[in-house]
Formats: sequence, structure tokens, C-alpha cells
Amino acid sequence: MIRDGKHEGEMVKQVVSYRDDVFVWVYLDQVDRVVRYEAYVIGYDDRGQPSTLDFVIEEGVLDNAHEVPLICELLREVQEERALVPPGAGYAFTMDGRLVTAPSLLHFYRHLTREQLERLHSYFADQEERLKESRRTRWIRMLRALGYDVIESL
Repeated sequence: MIRDGKHEGEMVKQVVSYRDDVFVWVYLDQVDRVVRYEAYVIGYDDRGQPSTLDFVIEEGVLDNAHEVPLICELLREVQEERALVPPGAGYAFTMDGRLVTAPSLLHFYRHLTREQLERLHSYFADQEERLKESRRTRWIRMLRALGYDVIESL
């Protein structure tokens, strides 16, 4: 049976614009001391306006924080300026035996100056662009496997 130009029960493919609908978020996981990323697709409301996260395509770890020169430099600056943690006291154990970072990294953002924050966020933005470009083929293939019609941009 045909309704509105399509067969009954046939699904209409949703269209995803890779440039406009796929985003990457890079951030510092202050507990695990790693730089993480999430690639996600945004959704749209009934008026066609961008709304919120629709689903996550991929998530992962880029680097250990101590392997990123900028983060090492910022940590050193914060520790020197605020005398937050004595040298060598980077980790601690909770009452139940879990290993966690020292409080200095848990409150790292709070102690950054505006200029330091801008440098860190610029680094994250560069990583987001790099990931979106380098993983383009993989993420488009994943979206198509999920049934989306993927185009470059709307």
C-alpha cells in the first residue's frame, strides 16, 4: 500500500549534514587526568531549530594530561602561583581505596586566569577541528550504517 508517495512501513531516512550537525567536544577529565573527546550529532526541535545532543557517535581519550605540554605548563604555573600541592603529591587514595588526583587538578579550572583559560580552550578547539577532519571518513561511515543520509553541509 502506498501513502503519501511511499510504501507503508517504509522509513524516511534522516539527513545529517557533516559540517553543520556533527560536533566534537574535547575536555580535560580532572579526575582521571586525561584529555577526552566526544563526537556527537545535534538534534532539531519541531520548528527546525538546533536543540540538543541527539546521540554520541564516538568517545575516547586523546592524551594523558601530563603528556600535553600546555597543560603541564598551566599546572606548573597554577601550582607555583597558588602553592596548591607540594611536589610529588599528584595522587591520593579515597577511603575505599580508589586512586584519584590530588585536589589541585580537581579545582584546576577555578585557579586559571582569563588568559590561561583562553589558551586552554584554544588548544581544545584546535583538537576538535583536527578530530573532525581526521575522523571524517570513519564517522560518515558510522552515520550511514545507522541509516542516515549524510551530506557535506546544508
